[in-house]
Amino acid sequence: MAGQKKQKKLPQFGKQPPQYRFFLNPYQDVRFTNCPQCGQKMRQRKLPLMVHIDPMYLLSLNKTCRYCPHCDLLIAHQDDIEGFLTSYFAAHQPEVVGNDYLVLGTQERVAWKRGKEQPLTMEETLESLHDFKDVVKFELVGGWG
Repeated sequence: MAGQKKQKKLPQFGKQPPQYRFFLNPYQDVRFTNCPQCGQKMRQRKLPLMVHIDPMYLLSLNKTCRYCPHCDLLIAHQDDIEGFLTSYFAAHQPEVVGNDYLVLGTQERVAWKRGKEQPLTMEETLESLHDFKDVVKFELVGGWG
């Protein structure tokens, strides 16, 4: 893993200051124990990720992600998120399974806990949302050929 590509900047939805550079890891065979950018040992950070699912669903997932404090890089594994979304929506709204989704940012833990007890309004959700500073993509460079 070496080649890093920046994706276009997303519009800011949340009212909180942006946090973290984010990478949604599509590689099932790579779990990033070392940072793909600086090579230092990755740590773990558990935080609520806010996910938008088409057509108009918001879901907050309390996920353990890889984190590099040196690069401020947060990595979530796509297969973990998709597995949870599939099982959740298969039980609650099967017509949504397989719809496109977007990880918008992180939610403040206090709001996430409050939302577990009573659903938050859209305004409360946006008030507690930290968008990502940047969304990056890492691609495999080199290989056999």
